[in-house]
Amino acid sequence: MRHTILKIYTVLSLLLVADMVAYYCYRISLRGYYSDVLLFWSWLLGSFAIIVLYWKKILAKLLLGAMVLAVVLSILPMAVPFYALVFSTTPLGLWLNKDLHENYRAQIVGYSVMVPPILQVIAKKGLLEQQVFQCSDADLHDEAVRIRHAKDILWGSETDSTLELVLFYGGPDKRVVFDKRNGKIK
Repeated sequence: MRHTILKIYTVLSLLLVADMVAYYCYRISLRGYYSDVLLFWSWLLGSFAIIVLYWKKILAKLLLGAMVLAVVLSILPMAVPFYALVFSTTPLGLWLNKDLHENYRAQIVGYSVMVPPILQVIAKKGLLEQQVFQCSDADLHDEAVRIRHAKDILWGSETDSTLELVLFYGGPDKRVVFDKRNGKIK
């Protein structure tokens, strides 16, 4: 039983590391917002199970110490890294999630208390998805429009070189046109 749990934990750890490397290097992750969150929480619960099952081993105690130390050290610098960890591993960081099209999904996320939320456009590719566009309030070039106040994200149109979305505010809406060649707003 203990060896089976250890094998499952090893697989979860490898999946988590592969997911993190793919996201930070290539902006590729598992499909959907909650799949990454579920993977992280499965790994975290598995870590506690491993610590309890192998408590007599020194490595289990070191793992617990490293986890506690990581949380404490993330709180020290005004808790900014701690909030980033909390917002990125829970639904608290997701402001709005919308399936736009069979090939695209958009989300407004805020992973920091110091930076305003950002709009991300994500291409669906089977079990994986890749972030293709990202923009912040400054990229919109309109002081009156804030991404965080959008009530909905609507599909506009797509050509070979552009992708158009509409940020719905209930009043005047904002059209956002992304250039596919460079990922910038036109």
